[in-house]
Amino acid sequence: MYIDAAADLRYRFFIEHGFPPEKFQELGIGPIYTSIHAQFYREVRMGETVTLTYALARLSLTGSRWKVHHEVLKANGKKAVSIDVEGAMLDLSTRKVVVPGPDLLEAFKLTPRTEDFEELADGRWLNKGI
Repeated sequence: MYIDAAADLRYRFFIEHGFPPEKFQELGIGPIYTSIHAQFYREVRMGETVTLTYALARLSLTGSRWKVHHEVLKANGKKAVSIDVEGAMLDLSTRKVVVPGPDLLEAFKLTPRTEDFEELADGRWLNKGI
C-alpha cells in the first residue's frame, strides 16, 4: 500500500507539471522501476493520518536514470516508513533506456531534493544492470 501511494504521489506531481499519462504515451516513453526498497520503522494503524513526502535523491545528468526517496510520517512527525525507488525512462517501442526531452527533464528539475542529493554522470550509476 505504501509503495502504491508513493507511486500515486509521483504521478500526481508529473500531472501537475504537464505530464499526464497521455503525454508519456504520446512521447512513447514511460518510467520503469529497477529497484524498490522499503524500510518499516513504526506501525501505522488503519485510519491513521500520515504525511507522504517525495524528494529526488539522485538524477543522471541527462535525466534518463533517477532515484527518489519517500517517507511516511505519522501525525507526530515520526518516520513510519522509508521508501527508495530507482528507475529509468524507457522507450516503449524499443524497450531501451532513453533520455527524456527537455520538458520532462525540466519537470524532474522541479522535484524537491533530498539533503544528500547527487547529480550523477550517466556512466556512474548504482544499478549497472539497466
